[in-house]
Amino acid sequence: MPITVPMIEEKEFKTKVRGYDPVEVDEFLDEICDEMIVMQEEIARLQAQLAQTKRDMAYVQPAPQRPAPAPAAAQDVSESAQKLMANAQRLYDETIAQAREEAAAIIAKAKDTAGDGLSEEKAALEQQVNDMHQNARAYRDRIIELMDELRARLDAAELD
Repeated sequence: MPITVPMIEEKEFKTKVRGYDPVEVDEFLDEICDEMIVMQEEIARLQAQLAQTKRDMAYVQPAPQRPAPAPAAAQDVSESAQKLMANAQRLYDETIAQAREEAAAIIAKAKDTAGDGLSEEKAALEQQVNDMHQNARAYRDRIIELMDELRARLDAAELD
């Protein structure tokens, strides 16, 4: 069953302890819906362009009736028809290839956007971990310093 924009918009997920942030999930799903709408509009535009091209190709009016052409002239008409069909097929192939390239670019952009968000979140978490390590080192150093100071006082008190 193909996934549609309304299906994405109406999808509800169960919440669990330590689950995903529902707001963040909803925002990402909204971005996916927006991209799908853009892709659907582009596909519709390209299909309309293809249909128009097919109509244009079918609209070739027959030439006025002339006496039967000589065999060489019939061959020229046949070659022209073949060239016309080859051009139509080439245009069709190019249009489909362009649509596929644009769809792939949109999908790649969506994946990059999703990946960028995760990369930023990972970098932020790594920075927090580094900050915690630095704070732990500073705390340990301060405790050692206080213990040395206390030891020195005890030594001084024993000498008195």
